[in-house]
Amino acid sequence: MEKKSIFVKNYITYCSIGIYPNEKQKKQKIKISINLDLKKVNSKDTISSTVSYEKIISVLQEIKKYQHINLLETLAKKILFNIKKINNLKRIKIEIIKCNILTGDQEVGITLEKSLIK
Repeated sequence: MEKKSIFVKNYITYCSIGIYPNEKQKKQKIKISINLDLKKVNSKDTISSTVSYEKIISVLQEIKKYQHINLLETLAKKILFNIKKINNLKRIKIEIIKCNILTGDQEVGITLEKSLIK
């Protein structure tokens, strides 16, 4: 059985997010990765046979316009709501990392995964 996934990895944007007063003062840098498993795998060499990366990126570009959000979980649910509008999806996985929170190579964030198959 063939499986096909489309992804955007490490998309960087800024948004107003966090529960602490200092986090509400200015937008923070976040890194988002989205992985979409497709229902149907089509071998045609046409854009209509797959999901365009542009659709994923357009959802991610809207984040910088959002009002303040307290939790990464809430942001992930908003992204999920908009990504679900894309056709031919079987599963969505969203990873959000808050950048510059810890020093060194450490990162903090969340992952939200949702199956769309009933």
